[in-house]
Amino acid sequence: MKKSKRIYWAAGAIVIIFIIAAYITSGAAEVETVTAGKGTIQRTVVENGIVDAKAAHDLYTDAGGKVISLPVEVGQMVQKGQVIAALDNTEIALQISSTQSQLSQVKAAVLSQQASLSGIGTELAAAEKHFVRIEQLFKAGGASQADYDNASFAVEKLQKSFDELSASLSYARQQEKSLEDALRIAQDSNNKLTIRSPIEGKLMYLNCEEGQVLMPGAQVAGVAVSGELEVRADILSDDIAEVAEGQNVLVTAPVLGDTVLTGQVIKVYPQAEEKMSALGVIQRRVPVIISLEEGGILKPGFEVRVEINTVKKDNVLILPRGSIKVSQNNQKEILVVRNNKTETRIVETGVYDSNNIEIISGVKEGEQVVKDAGSSISAGTRVKIIQ
Repeated sequence: MKKSKRIYWAAGAIVIIFIIAAYITSGAAEVETVTAGKGTIQRTVVENGIVDAKAAHDLYTDAGGKVISLPVEVGQMVQKGQVIAALDNTEIALQISSTQSQLSQVKAAVLSQQASLSGIGTELAAAEKHFVRIEQLFKAGGASQADYDNASFAVEKLQKSFDELSASLSYARQQEKSLEDALRIAQDSNNKLTIRSPIEGKLMYLNCEEGQVLMPGAQVAGVAVSGELEVRADILSDDIAEVAEGQNVLVTAPVLGDTVLTGQVIKVYPQAEEKMSALGVIQRRVPVIISLEEGGILKPGFEVRVEINTVKKDNVLILPRGSIKVSQNNQKEILVVRNNKTETRIVETGVYDSNNIEIISGVKEGEQVVKDAGSSISAGTRVKIIQ
């Protein structure tokens, strides 16, 4: 009998609980909530990029000329110093020939004047000794005035010839140096007509063919270290503020299938460039260079999709961005459901991504928050939570 009474009392208590619950929820507004919990905030900048060779060298010709030899083919592996193209420039050849001829003449003149100057120097030294001896005799009365004058005149005449020849020799030597400099410059220009690979690598392209005449500064070819790749992506100027060197990057492409490559931002250019979008809109974009840890089957010229991780915070309290609204006094507010009623909380927020936002203060982990801050639910409303 006692056991039956306990069963009746238990059943009655359950009924009472249901009655109370029904009372509480009767007329309550249904509301969808989210649970404040720990998570990761990750913000990215996504853009298309073009694969390029990392250690690429574009080869140019300093002096124009006619292409007379192309001993290599595109795609061929070349050694450092190997000839890529040879040009011929008749003006440089004529300049070298003319300068060499003039230099030979000047060198001969220098040698001749040096010999003459040496001879005059010997004569001058002898004349000066003779004058000293005559001068001593003249003072002692052993030489006439005429002997003295003739000895003095001979010294003056030889000294004048010596000085004039010395000046002529100095000028000739200056000419010799100028011609040697001109010849060296011309020969250097001629040497640059033979274009060689600065590195060991693969010939990526040739911009000329035999018989073609190239202007000075023309791009001739490109050589790159095989297998070392990087990506250039032009980022919108509105997004570039968050992009910095050292940030991690995910790289995908249709040719890669499900494979995702990793890279790192290694250079952000200091200046934006005007680019035309596919829709014909002029945009300001900043070039960014991304290194690839490995290129897989990618090759220079392939288009890829890059995802630059600009902001990341792990294990922080987060809520959906849509659960927060800004009040009239510019405070950020949420609606917390507590004891089946809503109450307003002012929260302090941190970083955010496209979906979630970091909550620094104002709500605790595990609390239920109205998911849609734009709903008509107000503070103090009795609500029924729907999951």
